[in-house]
Amino acid sequence: MNSEKLLNEIISWYPKKELPININEPLISSSDIDAVIKTLDDNWVSTAGPIVNEFEKSISKVFDGIESVAVNSGTSALHLAIQSLDISNEDQIITTPLTFVAPLNAIKYVGAEPLFIDISLEDLSIDLDLLEEYANKFFDYKNGMVFDKNTERTVKAVLVVDVFGTIGKIKEYRKFCDKFELKLIVDSAESLGSKRNDHTSAKYSDITTTSFNGNKIVTSGSGGAIISKDKELLNKIRHLSTTANIASDKYSYFHDSVGFNYRLAALNASLGNSQIKLIEQKVNLYRKIHENYSNLVDSSEGIKIFKEPKGSYSNYWLNLFILDDKISNNDKESLLLNLNKEGIGSRNVWSPLYDLPYVKKNNNLKYPNTELIYSQGFNLASTPKIL
Repeated sequence: MNSEKLLNEIISWYPKKELPININEPLISSSDIDAVIKTLDDNWVSTAGPIVNEFEKSISKVFDGIESVAVNSGTSALHLAIQSLDISNEDQIITTPLTFVAPLNAIKYVGAEPLFIDISLEDLSIDLDLLEEYANKFFDYKNGMVFDKNTERTVKAVLVVDVFGTIGKIKEYRKFCDKFELKLIVDSAESLGSKRNDHTSAKYSDITTTSFNGNKIVTSGSGGAIISKDKELLNKIRHLSTTANIASDKYSYFHDSVGFNYRLAALNASLGNSQIKLIEQKVNLYRKIHENYSNLVDSSEGIKIFKEPKGSYSNYWLNLFILDDKISNNDKESLLLNLNKEGIGSRNVWSPLYDLPYVKKNNNLKYPNTELIYSQGFNLASTPKIL
């Protein structure tokens, strides 16, 4: 199928009366509005008040009952997660090259460097075989720590991302990290409500983070959270997120280290806490969107849709479409341009993180699967408005 024919077919999927449709947008109910108004009436609008605690308890229920700390963004959550593990400028974190830039930036905030391992096409997460292969080839021990002979850095953690709502092989990542005594961090910004073998990533990670940005399934306008079974670590994170203030009373200020003003405002928490109560219904809506798209794609030529692997229950926050390799990159760019002109929200997959100008290149590694998804993949509108 040529790109023009494919463009017309995709346009036919959407009733004109529903256009324009954004790539993703929040579902705001009257209950959400009432919750925010109540917070305003109660005069709890800043980073204090009971609603923040309530929201943290609601977040914990979603993540296998594991305790959480709410903060002002998913990026802040990642920064605090890495900072709390005392990772610094001599260190390295293994991560994925196919994701939003936030994990990379959080690694850079503490002065560490990323080591990118290519993705698996099965779940879009770090390829375990390649991870094991790299470790067997380059890992050594130096002063009781894992040392990467390739980069000459100490390896401290593996940072996995649940891309487009699908959780990777989390139990296997846990085993790998235990084998080398590494910390396992999971960025679940896109996978709220998703499961792998009936559990969230937090069941197996040392630290999981998530996001409640305006384009997520559950939004607090802006917000995020850190989830961990390690109460001591969470206390440290909570302390760092409130400017590291150790004053003996709430009317004084004395700080024992560099801290951050990352706590979530009550106004945001009130919206998030109302939204998260309907997480299961929201996930069902997004899964219905995926089902509809799958039926359309199955009868089309030149295009496929990514589907969750066995054992995975994805929230399908965004749907990933993959074009036939006969369609050129220029044709793909033209397709996206024309879809957006028609009012159909569509976008490219993120540029591979190793291509960004502030990332050190590693010529020993190849990324064919990342390149494939970047060159042939794109996202279409995944908002429940299209149901």
